[in-house]
Formats: sequence, C-alpha cells, structure tokens
Amino acid sequence: MGHRQHDAHLSGGLQGVPTELYEAAKIDGAGPLARFRNVTLPMISPVLFYNVLISIIGVSQYFTQAYVLDPGATGNPGGSTLFYNLNLYKEGWSYNNMGYASALAWLMLAIVAVAL
Repeated sequence: MGHRQHDAHLSGGLQGVPTELYEAAKIDGAGPLARFRNVTLPMISPVLFYNVLISIIGVSQYFTQAYVLDPGATGNPGGSTLFYNLNLYKEGWSYNNMGYASALAWLMLAIVAVAL
C-alpha cells in the first residue's frame, strides 16, 4: 500500500472526528495539545493501528525483492538490500549462525506481538 493510500486513510479518519467533540473540549478549557491528545488521538486510533499493521506487513514482504537482487544475501551495494528478513536468512543459512538467527526471529515476533 502506497503512502497516498495511507494519507487517504488518515485524512478520512481525521474527517470522521465529530466537530462537537472539539467544541466541547474547547469549552472545557482544553488547549490545542490537550484537544489533540484527548480527542483526536483516541478517535483516530483504529486508523493509526490499521496503518501501522499494514506498514509492518509491507516491510516484512521485502525479502523476495532483496533476495532476487542479491542472491548471496551480502547486502551489496553498501548494505542497501540487507533488510531485516534478509539479514535473518543470511545469518541462519549463509553463516550457519542458527542461534543468532533464532534470536532475530524471536525479536521480530516480539515486535509484531507488541504492534498487535
């Protein structure tokens, strides 16, 4: 999913926040930062969650493209193709560092679990 689609989701989420909530917060004396923190963020949190989840899924799908460009998993040129998933693969299968590759996989699982 491209940046424009993420922007469209965020824009739609922001447009879905009822103006009455902002007016009520302003009447209660909330400043701009308090209105953002207490009204905007809670109201667009489902949209933010969706965008973060889709971004994590998209980033984890770069393995194939990077591996096709760099079959030896060396990260050349200059480490530019050495994405997290390709580095995990390289450590486990090219360098036979299964313990380190396992730690990388557990770390990725923890990051995804926290994101969900």
